[in-house]
Amino acid sequence: MQSGPSRFQVFAWWLDPWLQWKANHALLDDIQRNLYFLYSQALVVKSSPFTVLPFDYASVTLAWQNVLFTITRGRGELNISVAPRSVPGEQYQLGLAVAVLEHRHFSERDSFNSLAGAATLLSPRLEALNAAFSEQEYPSIRQRL
Repeated sequence: MQSGPSRFQVFAWWLDPWLQWKANHALLDDIQRNLYFLYSQALVVKSSPFTVLPFDYASVTLAWQNVLFTITRGRGELNISVAPRSVPGEQYQLGLAVAVLEHRHFSERDSFNSLAGAATLLSPRLEALNAAFSEQEYPSIRQRL
């Protein structure tokens, strides 16, 4: 019978956060390449306390004007959620928010599976999303979301 922590447990206390930091920075590099129009003007939000995500997931939150973008990637999936900076707990999938802004139903054209695809969806709609998530306009769009 083994007593006390195993060698792996002792090693993992710093390895897991380091691997998460590395995954998050790889995602941030990809965001900088593909969503440069957003990244160049956004602030990276540091999470406190630092969270270790399961499997190979990475997550980055960017604050840009009135909008918080949370970009999560892992296990072959990419998710981008948006939230008003004034109410960060109210998050919505980017594709759904775009469809609501354009007064239409969510469809395949609102979906993406890469950061390049997300850039195509987001780039022409960034200013409209910013206006909709302002403190003045958000209450009306919130009802439609």
